[in-house]
Amino acid sequence: MSLPIAFPTRFRRRARLALLALLGGLLAACAAADPALPPPTPTGARAAAATATLPAPGRPAPPVFGAFDPASVAGIDLASVAIVPDVSANARAIYAAGLAQGRNPRVFSKLGDCMTENPYFLVTFAEGRYDLGEYAELQTVLDHYAGEPARQGDWRLDSFATVGLAAASGFNIAGPLDATWANPEWCRGGESPAACEYRVGRPSVAVIMFGTNDVDYTEPPAYDFYLRTLVDITLDAGVLPMLSTFPTRPENPEKSLLLNQIIVSIAQDYDLPLINLNRALEPLPHHGVDPNDTIHLSVPPDDRVDALTPGNLQFGFTMRNLVTLQALQALLRAVS
Repeated sequence: MSLPIAFPTRFRRRARLALLALLGGLLAACAAADPALPPPTPTGARAAAATATLPAPGRPAPPVFGAFDPASVAGIDLASVAIVPDVSANARAIYAAGLAQGRNPRVFSKLGDCMTENPYFLVTFAEGRYDLGEYAELQTVLDHYAGEPARQGDWRLDSFATVGLAAASGFNIAGPLDATWANPEWCRGGESPAACEYRVGRPSVAVIMFGTNDVDYTEPPAYDFYLRTLVDITLDAGVLPMLSTFPTRPENPEKSLLLNQIIVSIAQDYDLPLINLNRALEPLPHHGVDPNDTIHLSVPPDDRVDALTPGNLQFGFTMRNLVTLQALQALLRAVS
């Protein structure tokens, strides 16, 4: 079902034009290897608008397109934000309410771009050949989510092995909100990829990371608006959003920083768990980014992104796998 527009009339035309401009640039950055994505249509743009529901107690009001003030995030220091989140009472309440609505406690969704659709992100942990090294306590996380189908029907892959219906190479923050990009095999007519993912998978938590493509194609006010919209849609579905900062694009570190500050600000405003991947990557060679393409996270020479050894943790994808598992572990401990 398409999402109704919820921002003031004077902003509607600007928001629609901005969405089309954002989606028009999807064949860039990490989408370069996937030119099969079709161009978006104006019909799909309507699916990106926020819902018109009133905010729940303690929840920010629905976002207004164009209302973002860069000064509001200028004081956020990424280096002082924890890598692995503390799970607040608010987050625990969101999670518990989702379970009461029928969300599956053994399923999580992955929403994002080429860094999330990529088989190096958690997928190989489903194969059982991982090496946890000094992080043996993460076995409880693997046991909790392993083997549980991440979609309804005849689907057999668990959350680690499943590429989400709202994860695609080339997605910017507008992508998961637009029905143009929905998989017709799983999604209903007019249903956005995010709404489809939450209906089909019934996840209890959604790991959300966008930004690599947005550095090139999304202005900060639009990024703030659409990420807040995605958070609202996730909460409305009864799913706990777990946001993540993204790797610095070496071509534009200033824009990368600003968008990451927006992510932190939104996590704070909604009191949601945040994975500060950007901080975790900073000490690594090339800040965890592949120096050959400056876009994707780096991979160990042996491709073992599921081996959490000191040597392999010098590479971006291995580090992302570690901190994501640690964040899921923090959530499970908090709600147990």
